[in-house]
Amino acid sequence: MLARVRKTIQKYDMLLPGEKVVMGVSGGADSIALLHILNELSDYRPRIIVAHLNHGIRGNEAERDSEFVGRIADSLNLQFEYGEADTPVYKEKSKLSLEEAARALRYEFFHKVREKHRASKIATAHTLDDQAETVLMRLIRGSGRPGLSGIPPVSKPHIIRPLIDTSRSMVEEYLRSRGIPWIEDSTNELRTLLRNRIRLDLIPELKNYNPQIKETLARTSDILRLEDDYIKREGEKHFKRIFSKDEKELTGKLEKYKRLHAALRMSVLRLALDHTASLKNVSSVHLISADEFLTSAAPSGEVSFPGGIAVAKGYDYFLVTSQSGLKREFSHTIPSTGKWSFPELEVEIEKARAESLAEESENLVYLAREAVEFPIEVRSFKPGDRFIPLGMKNRKKLKNYFIDCKIPRFLRYRIPVFTSNGEIMWLGGLRIDERFKLKNKGKEALRFKLTRPRLFPG
Repeated sequence: MLARVRKTIQKYDMLLPGEKVVMGVSGGADSIALLHILNELSDYRPRIIVAHLNHGIRGNEAERDSEFVGRIADSLNLQFEYGEADTPVYKEKSKLSLEEAARALRYEFFHKVREKHRASKIATAHTLDDQAETVLMRLIRGSGRPGLSGIPPVSKPHIIRPLIDTSRSMVEEYLRSRGIPWIEDSTNELRTLLRNRIRLDLIPELKNYNPQIKETLARTSDILRLEDDYIKREGEKHFKRIFSKDEKELTGKLEKYKRLHAALRMSVLRLALDHTASLKNVSSVHLISADEFLTSAAPSGEVSFPGGIAVAKGYDYFLVTSQSGLKREFSHTIPSTGKWSFPELEVEIEKARAESLAEESENLVYLAREAVEFPIEVRSFKPGDRFIPLGMKNRKKLKNYFIDCKIPRFLRYRIPVFTSNGEIMWLGGLRIDERFKLKNKGKEALRFKLTRPRLFPG
């Protein structure tokens, strides 16, 4: 048993000799076995801090567990850290399942203990059985390759799982052979929990088809983890080429995305969603749906994800943002020349004489001073807006102008519209109004320089 665990530690480079390790110990067979094994590894001699959290769920039974773990730590002359949590209350606040809430609180406690003792690692007692159960549970829920990769042997930078290649039956055999006691958690028999039904009902049935089903599932997760790591690394390279970042949203180049292999597109999408919000409750079904939408012939539209995430596309670009970020309405008053900064844009307005208009660009224009009256309003697009595009004689609806210029719908409300006396002077970054153009280069002008927003990725 010691040799098996030592091999796992070496295989995944989990420990260095003499490292300080926080060991999560519940009192069950797995954690008690790992505690004794780590304590016996003379070639590593880890300095162990035993950490136990009472989740506030099982009343007297939980108190029994805490006392038992405390006695074990004392018998081994190890430091003991005890914590308490109100998991049911946290469950309601966080909108997590009871199991997820308990897990979140448990790891939060472990990390606090690690910081307190300046330990370098946290060891948990996940076994090969846990791995098999996790893979099946995620398969049932519709996870993609990352989910089916299961529990990683090492979660960087601190968490290690030295029993991940060891079965529960081997753990119990090790304890019995040494006369080491452990305690059973009564909730492990509750069939209301999916993981328990998988362990008690599904896996025994699958053994009728493959007696080595747990080993097969664990091996499959190892293969998928390797493949996922490679695809994720490749996806990260393309992610940087496709997207430009703006706070908590991303604007992507659609054609570059569509040229990728489907597996890389899934990876890039997952990275984009993770950057924007949370992947919680996002399954492979959602990713496939979004990919089908982005690669379809539809010129524009949007799809929604759990957690308020939206993916919108239009013409050559697509956006990954929050639902609330799709339509940004704003209005600001600029009373005079100067540098002005707003959440949506930054602009510098100054008096100038344009000897040459050669320096003009999309984000730098000269307007006729006599045509502009302060205060100026800079605002978002409104339905019904009209202006006279430079070089034209008649008014044109902004909506039609945007369509002609192939401006995606999701970007239209982000384009700053500069107005004077209610008349549009300039669509920031796009085009000025014919009525506000500088007719004589030597005359006094107003120089507008827009430094934000950057509407399109470079």
